[in-house]
Amino acid sequence: MKLRYVPYHLLTDEPNIIVDGSGNKHTRLTLSHWPGNRTPAQYKDDLSAQIAFRYVEDENRASLDGVEVVSNNHFDEDGLVSVFAMVDPEKALAMKDFLIEVARAGDFSMCHDRDAARVSFVLSAWTDPDRSPLSRRIFGGTTEELNQVLYEELLKRLPKVVDKVGNLKEFWEPEDRVLEATENAIIAGKIKIEEDRDIDLAVVTLPDDGILDDDEVLENPSSWISSELHPIAVHNKIDCFRVLVIRKQRYELYYRYETWIDFVSRILKERIDLANLVKRLNTTERSGGQWSFSGVDKIISRLKLEGAEESSISPSHFLDYIRGSLTTTPLGIG
Repeated sequence: MKLRYVPYHLLTDEPNIIVDGSGNKHTRLTLSHWPGNRTPAQYKDDLSAQIAFRYVEDENRASLDGVEVVSNNHFDEDGLVSVFAMVDPEKALAMKDFLIEVARAGDFSMCHDRDAARVSFVLSAWTDPDRSPLSRRIFGGTTEELNQVLYEELLKRLPKVVDKVGNLKEFWEPEDRVLEATENAIIAGKIKIEEDRDIDLAVVTLPDDGILDDDEVLENPSSWISSELHPIAVHNKIDCFRVLVIRKQRYELYYRYETWIDFVSRILKERIDLANLVKRLNTTERSGGQWSFSGVDKIISRLKLEGAEESSISPSHFLDYIRGSLTTTPLGIG
């Protein structure tokens, strides 16, 4: 079995296989960990890449007559590895374990193979208009057009990126520096991590002056947390899937990606809607900022303060609010 990639927005009425996303009305098979997926039970796993490899390795899989194409409705590392496993299974299987770690680093911000993490950083850099080797005009089009270019370019380059990642330092070094600094700070005890497994909460406390030098801070961090530390270093050390990061009186709580998907290797606590907590915090807050919660249906749900650098609420009182809210009846999704 060897399929060809067709961009999602160009599928028309072709029967297809969809990986790491949701299908259309012509989809014959879905291989995805997304919520509400229709992945056959025998292929289910935590990462879509693992699911795709399970399918490729199944010698007794049912025949899908007339299906010649595979696609995905978004681009990320897990999606790329999943599509690659379907379009070039021989090469993909030869580096299966490594590619799964690349996907894990991308989706779960968790990885114990430094080179796999670096490959993930390279792939992420391709999506950043300020760092990508792609022409900047590519980023002026639609998301669908950008996804098409990323898949078409990186599907043929992925084996070389894996093989030559050491030569691609310009793409992975900025993020790698943050990862190393975070790992060193944890080892040195500068970052303190406490876990309460009863409520699935990891509390990550940074020193008042932070851990990163000015030249180590990423130019376009995806969140405040990513400007302070690298989540891979934290996730590698914890078992909890609700994470609170504290620096002085600045706080941000997030539900990890794993709690959004159809995670099968262990039972995770459901997300809890923190809308009522937001109301309580905003009643108490005196900094001039406003608390917000992005909602349980976001891929990574975040509770954070906007409009002020720091909260007026003390760390001990804020923790009391969080612990109280996380012991209530879940109102969110699994």
